[in-house]
Amino acid sequence: MNSISLYSEPFAATGNIAGEGFRNLLGRPSLNLLQTVIRESIQNSVDAASTGKQLLIRIRYRELTVSQRKFLQKTLFAQLPLSKMSSEHLRTSLEKETLRVLEICDFGTSGLGGPTRADLSPGKDESPDFVNFIRNVGAKRDTHQGGGTYGYGKTSYYAISAASTILVDSMTARSNSGERRFIGCHLGEAFDVSDECGISRRYTGRHWWGVLDAGDGVEPLRDENASAVADSIGILPRNIDEHGTSVLILDPQFGSDSVTEARDDLIEAVLWNFWPRMTESTPLERRLQVKLEIDGENVPIPSPEDFPPLDLYSKALGAIREGHERVETIQCRMPKKDLGKLFIQKGMRAERTGPAVRPVEETMIPRNSHGIALMRPVELVVKYLEGDPFPDNRFEWAGVFICSSEDEVESAFASSEPPAHDDWCPNNLPKGHGKTFVNVGLRELKKLANSFANPGAGIKAGNADGTSLAATASKIGTFLNQSSGQGPGKTPAGQGGGGNVGRPGKTIKPYFERLETSGSGELVSVFKADLPTGQADSVVAEPFLVLDGGKTGNEDLPQELSTGVHSIELTGTARRTDQHELRVECDGGTLEIRLRMPPDAAVGLNLRLVKGGDE
Repeated sequence: MNSISLYSEPFAATGNIAGEGFRNLLGRPSLNLLQTVIRESIQNSVDAASTGKQLLIRIRYRELTVSQRKFLQKTLFAQLPLSKMSSEHLRTSLEKETLRVLEICDFGTSGLGGPTRADLSPGKDESPDFVNFIRNVGAKRDTHQGGGTYGYGKTSYYAISAASTILVDSMTARSNSGERRFIGCHLGEAFDVSDECGISRRYTGRHWWGVLDAGDGVEPLRDENASAVADSIGILPRNIDEHGTSVLILDPQFGSDSVTEARDDLIEAVLWNFWPRMTESTPLERRLQVKLEIDGENVPIPSPEDFPPLDLYSKALGAIREGHERVETIQCRMPKKDLGKLFIQKGMRAERTGPAVRPVEETMIPRNSHGIALMRPVELVVKYLEGDPFPDNRFEWAGVFICSSEDEVESAFASSEPPAHDDWCPNNLPKGHGKTFVNVGLRELKKLANSFANPGAGIKAGNADGTSLAATASKIGTFLNQSSGQGPGKTPAGQGGGGNVGRPGKTIKPYFERLETSGSGELVSVFKADLPTGQADSVVAEPFLVLDGGKTGNEDLPQELSTGVHSIELTGTARRTDQHELRVECDGGTLEIRLRMPPDAAVGLNLRLVKGGDE
């Protein structure tokens, strides 16, 4: 094995960026450090994925063995930086009796290829991946419509390490054959060192462990030497054709020493940020496979469809991919441009599972979903735009917005992202069409997010007491928690029943859709129901009132508190009435029933079917 040496970067006469400045480039992301690390790692892997190969990510959280710790202490880090702060941080981690590492490996990518020196240009068909990850700061995006744009997020690797140190092992194709490369990296703060003559020299705080290159730099260990070092610290082995990169974070800080909490945090970070590339509707060539290993044991990661509320998000994304008729196009009028596609899926709130059942303060998974996942065409989540929830917490909704793949639009949204890629910030853009696209897109999405669960929010109802529609909407929850009517979302096929008020008979179950005001300013509650073909000659609507958790018919109430049918219609047909009974003549379809709403109360609904004179 080649001798491993430490190289500390001096400031050049023309200047450099100091280590602390490098670290600050990440900014202040809205995500916690672990999420940022996972996002940065997998985004890099997605951008580096090889055409025609399924991308595999392996995440390993493990305790180093005694021999592995000794190798780090005696061989790899035999030389420590002259900076007191850096050497103390490294020594503190290396001397721990229990030293853990977080290892993030990808397979099916191009690896960190290209030149190993930043002053050399890449050859034909080469990408400067090695120098962009190891050496350079802020390299621009070189993957068309890729997930990353700046390369600043890699500072999160150092930030989460108590030792500010990572080890990088990569197998890359070079000259039609594989080449393995290994290098150690530490990010500290700038410091001064005086030589024997008393001349002080300034250093940036960036340090590497590898093979010294004629005294003016450091090269990675290669091939057999790289494999020997990687094997000595337990990094996953690679065959010569298994191209990809492993990043080992030394002594990661998760906020807790609990291995169970670390496991749950990792599962959440993967699913919450990368579910779009893990769903069943994702084409195989784009599908992301993630495997998690904790202390040598494989830990299953649920599929998004089995991890609420990602089941709803997955359906919404599937609808966009399939071109569902209800997919909405978000548009800019001046200049005229399609900005992207939106679909919102509503449904019953499913019980949370796995790490999502933790206390609210410990999980990023919402107890009730009411947001839109924002993405670019690469289909990685940028952020979740929160909206208003349904009044009834038994129901929830989830939306997906994917900005247009047209270069002018996609580039605008990509360029608006901060270094952590966790937001769209139009103020990051200069005045022009791009800034307008992002501003308009966010404005329209916010409107939809705030009105989907309550389309009449902000509209004043024509009540004598001036009660707002939004305020009345909150009362609908009282009814929905007590009555037989379902919340938003279609009744599963074959399900009927529900409680009856009045005469017995065959029923269908309505579901609450929204509150709105009629043309005369009257507050109405809108219900829908699925009517099977051939089941009835008529449908009878029987509304009832809910007050203080109980339900009652109009006969028990004064006139000012009574409810009634505003209208019933079979959508898509001419069949409509303002009476309690609608003739349907055995037709099927979607019924839409509007009920008058008295102030400070909520209404419920039963629907009876009448056929051939018998109910």
